[in-house]
Amino acid sequence: MKTAIIRQKFLDFFGKNDHKVEKSAPLIPQDDPTLLFISAGMAPFKPYFLGLKTDLSRAASCQKCFRTTDIENVGYTARHHTFFEMLGNFSFGDYFKKEAIALAWEFITRELGLPTDKLYVSVHHSDDEAWNIWHNDMNVPADRIVKLGDKDNFWTIGVGPSGPCSEIYIDQGEEIGCKSPDCAPGCDCARFLEFWNLVFTQYDRAEDGSLTPLERKNIDTGMGLERLASIMQGKKDNFENDVFSGIVKKAEDITGHRFTDGGKTRTALKVVSDHVRALSFALSDGALPGNEGRGYVLRKILRRASRFGFSYLGQDKPFLHKIVPTVAEIMADYPEVKENADHVIRIVKNEEERFLQTLKTGSEMLSEYIEQLRAEKTEILSGEKAFLLHDTYGFPLDLTREICQEQNFRVDEKGFDVELEKQRERGRANVVSAFVNFQSINPGNYPQTEFTGYDCMQGSGEVLDVIEEGEETIIVVDKTPFYAEAGGQIGDNGTISSGSARFAVKTTEKTEGVYLHIGKWQTAEKFKKGDKVDLAVDFATRKATMRNHTATHLLHKALQQVLGDHVKQAGSYVNPERLRFDFTHFESISPDDLEKIENLVNEKILESLEVSKNEMSYDDAVKTGAMALFGEKYGDRVRVVTVGDYSRELCGGTHLNNSAEIGLFAITSEASIAAGVRRIEAVSGSCSLEIMHQLKKNERELARLFDCEQKGLVHKAEKILAENKELRKELDKLRKSQAHGKIDQIKATARQISDVSVILSRADGLSVDELKELCDELIGNANGKTLALLATGGDKAGFVIKISKDLVQKGLHAGKIIKEVAKVAGGGGGGRPDMATAGGKDVEKIDEALVQAEKLIAQALSA
Repeated sequence: MKTAIIRQKFLDFFGKNDHKVEKSAPLIPQDDPTLLFISAGMAPFKPYFLGLKTDLSRAASCQKCFRTTDIENVGYTARHHTFFEMLGNFSFGDYFKKEAIALAWEFITRELGLPTDKLYVSVHHSDDEAWNIWHNDMNVPADRIVKLGDKDNFWTIGVGPSGPCSEIYIDQGEEIGCKSPDCAPGCDCARFLEFWNLVFTQYDRAEDGSLTPLERKNIDTGMGLERLASIMQGKKDNFENDVFSGIVKKAEDITGHRFTDGGKTRTALKVVSDHVRALSFALSDGALPGNEGRGYVLRKILRRASRFGFSYLGQDKPFLHKIVPTVAEIMADYPEVKENADHVIRIVKNEEERFLQTLKTGSEMLSEYIEQLRAEKTEILSGEKAFLLHDTYGFPLDLTREICQEQNFRVDEKGFDVELEKQRERGRANVVSAFVNFQSINPGNYPQTEFTGYDCMQGSGEVLDVIEEGEETIIVVDKTPFYAEAGGQIGDNGTISSGSARFAVKTTEKTEGVYLHIGKWQTAEKFKKGDKVDLAVDFATRKATMRNHTATHLLHKALQQVLGDHVKQAGSYVNPERLRFDFTHFESISPDDLEKIENLVNEKILESLEVSKNEMSYDDAVKTGAMALFGEKYGDRVRVVTVGDYSRELCGGTHLNNSAEIGLFAITSEASIAAGVRRIEAVSGSCSLEIMHQLKKNERELARLFDCEQKGLVHKAEKILAENKELRKELDKLRKSQAHGKIDQIKATARQISDVSVILSRADGLSVDELKELCDELIGNANGKTLALLATGGDKAGFVIKISKDLVQKGLHAGKIIKEVAKVAGGGGGGRPDMATAGGKDVEKIDEALVQAEKLIAQALSA
């Protein structure tokens, strides 16, 4: 049975059993900062489990999931994946154990036809209720029901909702088991494969570990689709099922290696296939590679796949991006992957191109370190060397760790952390954090806040709570006109008052639908829980923010018109002073195109287009042509913001009523922020005027400094630059003349070591490029058997070495020599056998480095 059929059967089955079938949420969590990615089927339903939403009592989904905990295991096992699909059915205070067990059993035995004599179940050792349901109601023989402990069959997140669980296993046969007579579900061998977990959330766990029965019990089940597909298709390895086999085949065709080759080749093909699939989905949902958070995770798995391709599949050029179209074709039930395939391809290719050079250099360095460890009979790579790879060559610690593990070495990660902290201390600025920790707030204690701020900026409400958090205070009310930060728009500021008590709202945030008004008291008098209060949003700040938000929609459309339909929003931020818009595009925008984009936006402003906001079903909104933004999760009802007949987007932010209210729009900058992602910053309204006034002021000041009229500024600047260029040429000639004037002085330092003329000299004040020229002349004018190593000092040390060809043929290697020399000055480097360069941090150690160089050269020549 094909994976797509299994997926649809599951959803159809639970749909017929009164479950609302929900589309998969994007991998990027919405309004849940505690998660990097959606990693379980229940995650999008968290508000229902917490009782914050009550419009749904039972649901089913096939959820896209991304887990980061076992990345290092992917490729080495039959089951580990970074991206996977999770089938799940859920009950929010509706049915419980008996119905959940009955539904699961009916689906796997009747709908899928799995043989009952191969099925086993486990229950928590204390859960007699579940045991009896399986045995008495489902007729599962007692010898196929196993009681296990907390480790295997009790679900908990610590304090809070928890409960026993029941897992369903299939017996894959004695031939792949451990052959122990005690082998049963729960054994570490591969014989009994768990494929469905039913969690019965029935307790509230206290800090002391005590369990109190919940009044409202829930069901949360999860079944990995890839694992189930392998069972249905008779495959013992997920990478052989119908979804993965096509991706693996594409990787085989590109690399020329075969999955059946086994060993490292098989592992590498698994890693590549899994990671490219995961990247295709994550990037399609709007995530981007970066150096922090989820961006770092994506960069990590991309580099891991590239490294396995480089090391074991012979791929020294970008190749991962070529697999993306195959993923899009095979995973056709997720149209977002195909729709964004070009975007994903460009990002993956650009990232891999950047990494491969790092990989080549870093791998060579690490190989040399490992050879040293073998020679020294040591098992641990020092933290200092691991950090040098990371800091100087950009070689990630996790790759260093994995490569070392493959060759039975370990990394001193504590030593690495010490070096990293030293670097942070050197570069750490005196930054005072304004962050306030609001994690102590439990949104489940309050009803969802009613937002009234679309239509007005003033209102009244009842105080539900006043929470003091250090120097900050949080006010929770039942309804508010204050917009809470979301969708890239900052939260509102303003005031809350009651009688003589006055509270200044600095910003507004929300968690699980509960709005938090964060700020400080302005009066000694304070209101309290239950008081009626008046709320007033700061009009000028909100209005300026709305100008920038509506301008962002116009900018988005203008970018698509000028650059192409491939442009998609990848992030945005709007506040009263400016707007920031991130979008997918793969080259810098020309000044002419930037001007076209700016003019288009201003044209639409001058056309005084009406801005309408309408609520409708998601399907109806899409039919009208409204843009659904990258990676966003939408409910059944959505808000559509339309600007004339020009722009139409799904958006929950606040907007103007007419485009003319924007006033004026000006782009202030355009730059790259990641592979395939650009950023435009712009201003509107009075901020645009301020920029214009500043530009005029600057123009007047430049005219005064250049002693010319304003209209002649460009001509005068060109003239000065031309004169400056000529002066630089003269200066370069003078420097080269001075450098060559030192040639005889440097030659005089030559000494004979084993019949080789060795020149070791300092040439302070010269650049590394100038040292190269001197070395070329010194070796070029010699009749062989010559070695020149020159050093220069300034802000940091620089070294250049060149060796005559006859010495290279005898085995001398310039790159290896200079690397060891540079270490003395706290640096590193390398290069070709005949020519190499290096740098060092400690200028004071240059002379010591040259002494070490003489010893190394003498040893090399005597070998």
